[in-house]
Amino acid sequence: MRMPIYFNDREVVLPGQLLSDDSRRAGEGTYVMDGKVYAATVGAATIRNGKVEVIMFRGPYKPMPGDMVIGVVSDIKPIGVEVDLGGYVTALLKVKNVKELASLDLKVGDVVYARVASSGLKGVLLELNEQFKKINEGVLLKMTPTKIPRLIGKRGSMINMLKKITGCNIMVGTNGFVIVNGPSPAKEFAAISAIRLIEREAHSQGLTDKVMAYVSKLVGGEVSHDASDEA
Repeated sequence: MRMPIYFNDREVVLPGQLLSDDSRRAGEGTYVMDGKVYAATVGAATIRNGKVEVIMFRGPYKPMPGDMVIGVVSDIKPIGVEVDLGGYVTALLKVKNVKELASLDLKVGDVVYARVASSGLKGVLLELNEQFKKINEGVLLKMTPTKIPRLIGKRGSMINMLKKITGCNIMVGTNGFVIVNGPSPAKEFAAISAIRLIEREAHSQGLTDKVMAYVSKLVGGEVSHDASDEA
């Protein structure tokens, strides 16, 4: 039998607010005391993968191994390439030798997509593997990192819906950088406007339907949506 929860989905909660009687359901943005789950920060409470979480409205990006990030090359060194991930976080893409460095054909200001290999006292290291790529086209946006899960949506529902309606290729970095590359400036504008709406109203209920209606109006079309995929 599941213990009760004491909030509505996406309800704004305050630090110390009781969320659940089941300590096993404690997730990010919460803490456990006397077997109960409480909010550790101001944010929107929700349940994700069976865990009670509080999504902060704002917060810095904390690199984790496995994160896929988008960054801007800030320096080229003999040992590798320094990449600005935003929020005062700089990562290093290490290379084996000067020949490998030259093969990357990178310069300061270039935008890259890469996987975080490690993050700790020695800094943030990026992997040079098949997932690494240099991004040559598109509009670079900066979004609050804590809102990225809302942009992606449950099982990718939100981001896939945006791609389908606008026809844009949208790359999302866990660190908050987003690349939008569309078939026309009008389609790119629609996608960017929708992303800004998601960022402003990330805590709102029924956001997927609201975004779908908004972006469909901008591009002049209608797309059906299964409400069960709500992010």
